[in-house]
Amino acid sequence: MGITVLTVGKEMIGGYGEMADEYIKRISAFSKIQLKFIKDSGMLMDDKASAVKQESDRILKEAEKEKTVILLDKSGEAMDSEKFSKLLDKNDICFIIGGSYGVDERVKKRAFKSVSFSKMTFPHRLFRVILLEQIYRGYTIQKNMRYHK
Repeated sequence: MGITVLTVGKEMIGGYGEMADEYIKRISAFSKIQLKFIKDSGMLMDDKASAVKQESDRILKEAEKEKTVILLDKSGEAMDSEKFSKLLDKNDICFIIGGSYGVDERVKKRAFKSVSFSKMTFPHRLFRVILLEQIYRGYTIQKNMRYHK
C-alpha cells in the first residue's frame, strides 16, 4: 500500500528537489510514497503523436499493477482540497503526470479518475511539488490537523 507518483521527465534537482523531499518526508508519516520518473520523448518534439504514444506506453507499463490510478489532467474534474483528501482513502494510489503533450486515450481509460488542479499550465517540476503539497494537505485534513485552515 502507498502512493506512487509517476511523472514524465527528469528527476528533481535544486530548490524543487528540496521542496519535494520536504513534502515526501512529511507524507511518509501517513503513507509510503515514491516518485518514479518516466523517460520523456523530447527528441520527438516534431512528432507529437509519437511522443505521446511512447510516453503513454511507458506510463502504462509502470502503472499496470497499480490499483487506483489518478490522472492529473487540465480537462479533469476540478476539486477543492477537502474533496481531494477523500481520494487518499483509496488503496495503492498512483498519480500520473503526463508529458508536455499529455497522454493518449489508453492512459485516460486506465485512470479511476482524472483530476484538474487548474486550467493553467505549470512547469513539471513545480507541479510535482504542488501535487506533493496537496497530498500532504489531504492527509492533514483527514487527521484534522492544524496545517489546513
